[in-house]
Amino acid sequence: MSPLANNSEVTVYNSSSLVPKNAVVIGDVAILDGGTTTKCDWETVIETAKQEAREAGGNGLEILQHSKPGENGSSCHQIVAYILNISDENEPVELSEMAKENFHDYVVMKDGDTIPCIVMDKTNNHIGFVYERNGVRRFSVISTNDLQSFYINDPVEMTHRKEESQKKEFNVQIALNGGYAFRTAPFPKDMSNDYKEYLKKLSHGLDLGASVRLNLSRGLTLGLHYDRFSKGLQATGYAYDNEGNYYEGTISNWHTITFVGTSLGMLSSSSRNQKHFLNVELLLGYLGYEDKAEEFDQSYTLSGRTLGYGIGFGYDYKITKSIALGAEVSYIGGALSKVRYFDGVHPVQTIDLGKSKEGLQRINLKAGIRFYL
Repeated sequence: MSPLANNSEVTVYNSSSLVPKNAVVIGDVAILDGGTTTKCDWETVIETAKQEAREAGGNGLEILQHSKPGENGSSCHQIVAYILNISDENEPVELSEMAKENFHDYVVMKDGDTIPCIVMDKTNNHIGFVYERNGVRRFSVISTNDLQSFYINDPVEMTHRKEESQKKEFNVQIALNGGYAFRTAPFPKDMSNDYKEYLKKLSHGLDLGASVRLNLSRGLTLGLHYDRFSKGLQATGYAYDNEGNYYEGTISNWHTITFVGTSLGMLSSSSRNQKHFLNVELLLGYLGYEDKAEEFDQSYTLSGRTLGYGIGFGYDYKITKSIALGAEVSYIGGALSKVRYFDGVHPVQTIDLGKSKEGLQRINLKAGIRFYL
């Protein structure tokens, strides 16, 4: 066919649009990353493909494959497409024998065009179907807003397809985690530098956790969580008695912060092969604190509890159908306004901290194993 002018209109079709009945495939074009390509944004790539279509005498492009930057190891847009010639002089070809035998469904467009097809999938908003144009079979996903009506010949099969598409990826996920946590509460300004350094060392340590998440529907999860931060430290301390005499001794602390709570989140596959799972959730529950301390041969325990809240993000990679390796980061917050003091001798005392609340907030970095059941 004769080439068209450089400013000729070239119409682009993809899976969300229908190729006209009188479209004839006259060639193909592939715009790929050659390894040294630098200018390959979408506008440049599609314009290059249009120009090749004009040179072949085509006034239409049907995109068969589109790889976006980051896919297939390339930073470029890449496409493979048919070059089409669309003209009133092209007589539509009848359906092939295969199509006549198997295309028992149909969709009716807003303009009244009735298209025999095989409906592959249907949701409230879209219909996916295979149709044929001049002997070439194509797949399209059309919004139901663009349709006048549709007909599905086999409702039983359609129901089965819908059930398969809505089938849960998993019912229960069990996670076991281990990692490190960092308490983020600020220190009082009037604290000595030595004691501040001591508390800084106590503010990060081992974090262990476990969770069970129930898949309520399409990745919406309801979970139960257990998380335990612990850190112990011993050092030589000094003080002055009431008479101003200086003395030294051993001080030690063992901090434990426990969170037990529920979560509401989304956990779903981010890939077609269902190997990569992403998770985001909100946390709410019980936050308990305990400090077993010793100061100059005097032992005591401080304890308290409050409402804990937080947010978590996770990523899992499945190594088998039911086992995955995962990593997660979460933030858990809460503060104590009162603590209980017990020295093993006197009755338990409740101490009101007033404005000097004990901040329990922390950031957790953990990894572990997941079981998908």
